[in-house]
Amino acid sequence: MQQFAIGQRWLSDTETELGLGVVIDVDERSLSILFPKSDETRVYARSNAPLSRIIFNINDEIYDQEGNLWLVESLEERFGVIRYNAIRTLDNGEQERKTLNETRIGAQIQLSKPLDRLLASQVDIKAWYDLRIEALQLQASMQTSRLRGLLGARVGLIPHQLYIAHEVGKRFAPRVLLADEVGLGKTIEAGLIIHQQLKTGRAERILILVPDSLQYQWMIEMRRRFNLNFSLFDLTRTASIKEHDPELNPFLTEQCIIASVDLMIDHEDLREQAVEAGFDLLVVDEAHHLMWSEEEGGNDRYDLVEELAEKTAGVLLLTATPEQLGVESHFARLRLLDPQRFSSLDRFLDEEEQYQHTAKIAEVLMSDEALTEQHLTALEGLLGHRIEDQPEQRYQAIHELLDRHGTGRVLFRNTREAIQGFPGRDCQPAPLVAPADWSVDGKLREQMWPEENQLDGSWMETDPRVAWLMEILRKDLKHKKVLLIARSGPVVEALESALRLHAGVRTAMFHEGMSLLERDQAAAYFAEESYGAQILLCSEIGSEGRNFQFASDLILFDLPANPDVLEQRIGRLDRIGQQNRIQIHVPYLQGTAQERMFRWYNEALNIFSNISPTAQTLQENFIVDLKECLLADLGQKFEDLLEEVNVQREALEAELQAGRDRLLEYNSCRPVIAQEIVQALEDYDDNTTLPMFVKRFMSSTNIDFDEQSNGTVIIKPTDQMQVQGLTLDEEGMTATFYRDQAQIREDAQYLTLEHPFIESMMEMINTQSFGSTNVALLKSNALKQGSVLLEVWFKVDVIAPKALNLPASLPQQLVRVLLSETGQDLSAKIDPMMLRPHLHHLDGNSCRQVVKARRDVIEARYRQALDIAKTVLPELQQQAKSNYGQQWQYEIERLSYLKQFNPSIRQDEIERLQKLQQEGLSLLDSLSISPEAIQVLVVVKP
Repeated sequence: MQQFAIGQRWLSDTETELGLGVVIDVDERSLSILFPKSDETRVYARSNAPLSRIIFNINDEIYDQEGNLWLVESLEERFGVIRYNAIRTLDNGEQERKTLNETRIGAQIQLSKPLDRLLASQVDIKAWYDLRIEALQLQASMQTSRLRGLLGARVGLIPHQLYIAHEVGKRFAPRVLLADEVGLGKTIEAGLIIHQQLKTGRAERILILVPDSLQYQWMIEMRRRFNLNFSLFDLTRTASIKEHDPELNPFLTEQCIIASVDLMIDHEDLREQAVEAGFDLLVVDEAHHLMWSEEEGGNDRYDLVEELAEKTAGVLLLTATPEQLGVESHFARLRLLDPQRFSSLDRFLDEEEQYQHTAKIAEVLMSDEALTEQHLTALEGLLGHRIEDQPEQRYQAIHELLDRHGTGRVLFRNTREAIQGFPGRDCQPAPLVAPADWSVDGKLREQMWPEENQLDGSWMETDPRVAWLMEILRKDLKHKKVLLIARSGPVVEALESALRLHAGVRTAMFHEGMSLLERDQAAAYFAEESYGAQILLCSEIGSEGRNFQFASDLILFDLPANPDVLEQRIGRLDRIGQQNRIQIHVPYLQGTAQERMFRWYNEALNIFSNISPTAQTLQENFIVDLKECLLADLGQKFEDLLEEVNVQREALEAELQAGRDRLLEYNSCRPVIAQEIVQALEDYDDNTTLPMFVKRFMSSTNIDFDEQSNGTVIIKPTDQMQVQGLTLDEEGMTATFYRDQAQIREDAQYLTLEHPFIESMMEMINTQSFGSTNVALLKSNALKQGSVLLEVWFKVDVIAPKALNLPASLPQQLVRVLLSETGQDLSAKIDPMMLRPHLHHLDGNSCRQVVKARRDVIEARYRQALDIAKTVLPELQQQAKSNYGQQWQYEIERLSYLKQFNPSIRQDEIERLQKLQQEGLSLLDSLSISPEAIQVLVVVKP
């Protein structure tokens, strides 16, 4: 019979939520316990009270009744009651010692150590224990994965995007210019880099600067593709913060911020506060608007970014036109990234001239052309050693040239020609007869888009484009998915209503007046193959940031005034992943400004058939003549303008083609490395155990998990949920584990190990006691019946900044010890997977009886397991330091060597690596072991 005394602290095995109880009365047959936390009193029979004695050990932390935290230094027993000699550190740094009777201990108790919970009869179900072990193993594998930071993105497995993300994202404080051609995914590349920097701890505070019109697109893209919640800072948001606290810097209220460039330029105080706030990474979209010259300096946008870039360690600049606005402008953007390296335009031009020679040699290396003696001599001069014309040596020589190439580390530029995989596009003009009352004079807006002045929809009665649209959807495009884009939401709403009500077409809308959820639902309805919408009608803003590669027919109901906007429209379909040639249907009214605008885009800029890298520049150069010709039919003058611009365009494109730097293009996507990353992600997608893990977790914790026939799942919280702290909205969420499905169903969240919901599950398991104890039956004839085995899992801990990623250098992060009742170490002989089929559930009452009956054995074997686990530490520490040191030393020596040839490698980058290497090696001296889970196995006959 257990020994009870007034003042002792006990925990109820069956009602742990009552907190820590104190014995207030004892007689021969019963005892009374007061539970102060819940103000409840329970009376138990002494012979079989479901209670566990709580005794804290040396170095345990305890709270007194006032809520003060103490550390136990020693303890003694007097008349059955424990007295704790404890110490605490006061706010002024001084230490206070005190003796606490256990009656003075606070009633709130959270037993976190597995052994304490087990001995207190807090035994979890077997399913929870198994989930905890699997979660620990999943986290350990993630720590060492080269895919860390790349897994969680809702993106296709496109080699050049993944290569750039991997190459740049792993750097500390990357400063690069992303300059891929339109449609190759610069925003995705930037998002992948941002995601990787945040997940690996290399960056925590990020500022994205974009034009006004792109703020929402970036915010949505970051949230939908990468599960990153950026705060949009506009004048209303910043004014609200200032009104609440005039002294507070608004840019210190959030970690990840999107703001418009114009906001900073127009409000000097906000600009100063953004600079003062300090960020780890600055991202600037549309960087070709940053203008600079040696004579005049920079424009206001350039000066703003320059000021921020000086104070920010990492900088990403995004532009699709790196050199189209002139070499000086290109140099100016590189100057923002590294003002010391790019300090002189003349020196830069000289270096570029030398690198052109290098690029020509590299082009021969990358071709099937045999190397002549002249080539070999030139290579010897560049590399410092002679090579043979053998495949391996040619391959190695290419990579040596790439490492030494001038802007190879700071500039990434992929072209459609180099990447390929684009089926092409065709223009399908639809000239229509204009109504007699159509305006052919007046303002250009009224001639081009008169429907926008008739918000009541009356324009539809006479506009021939409406009848044409109904006809083409009924006949030529009847069985196809069609995307229609118009300038404004009201036009889209009017067209949708007519098509749905009068033409019987299945429609979906997508415009800025809809909520994010409504847009997601519309996109999902459009994506449905069999019963989804035939046509999705989008406004200009509503279509931004969305890609619909599964459709190949685009209707441009009207034409925008800006060629970049037109290219953005076409880019919704003309992207990597498109399987068919895109058909661009363009209705226009003959003899009007609409026809002249169509001819300008088609005949002068050739923008419907191909991406035109010079279109925006040419239109800006000829804008005065163009407006004059659009406003009125000037006959031959317009014909001459079309011819002149077409000739200039062809000349400029030929010049760009001749100046293509194929060495730079190859460096922007090294095929072998890129394919390795793609293969690794494909292997993860094919072999991940996450779906089964999540399904079992949901089932065992009473979270609603409903699998759908279309490959998605609906996850909802319930009133009976047994866990807290998960990132799960009250309304639940629709999700998928499959990348292909996530690409199509943007309303479904893509669940990976890096999704916030899964991360919250892992965090809950890490910080709470979920599944840390279990007692199970082991059916076996090979072991003594009635004996017990003890399985303990330990984690190898190293306290260090997240950015160092020290766990990745550990040869193993988990240590498992399995001991027989007599102390025989069975860890190596009996694998966990061998045990699993023979383990069976044991009811709660029997579990508690086993723990109480075999308490001494359990404690003795646990101490032995701990000693065994600690003996592993020295070897793990030695291997970890060797791995970590070699990893950094290789990169330090590589960059130090290359710096002799490539001045774009910064000395501060090398010094940073050296500092991180020393810091990590020092911290690895402090490896420790912490218990994570403990399981008692009771041997019975099969």
